[in-house]
Amino acid sequence: MRPLDRSDCEKLLTREGRAGLSLWRQLMIYLDPFALFMDASLGPELRRQQARAYNRARRALLLTYIHRWLLIAAGSFLGIASSETLAAHAPVFLIPAAGFGIGCSIALVVAVCAGAAYLLLGSSG
Repeated sequence: MRPLDRSDCEKLLTREGRAGLSLWRQLMIYLDPFALFMDASLGPELRRQQARAYNRARRALLLTYIHRWLLIAAGSFLGIASSETLAAHAPVFLIPAAGFGIGCSIALVVAVCAGAAYLLLGSSG
C-alpha cells in the first residue's frame, strides 16, 4: 500500500470516506495499525514534522489496534488448545494447531509493534 498524505488520512477517519473503498482495502485498514498514520520519514523537514505531529495527535487509535490484535492472539491461542486436544485422537489436527500457533505469534508481534509505536509517539523526543 502506498503511503497516505494528510488529506487521505483525514478522509479515511470518517465512515463516509471508508464507504467507497473495496472490501479488501477496508479489511487492510481494519487490520493494519499504521494505515491511518502518515509516513514521517519522507519529504522535507517541515513535512516530516507535520507528519509526526499528526501521528502524535492520533496515537490513541493504536490502542484499538492493540486490543484487536490481542483478541486475535487470544482466539488463536484457544484454537491451538482445542486443536491439540483433537490431535490426541487424530494426528491430522496437528496442522490446524500449527496454523493457529503461527497466527497467535503474528498477532502478538503486531500488538507489540503497535504498543511500541504508541509509546514512542507519546515520548517527547
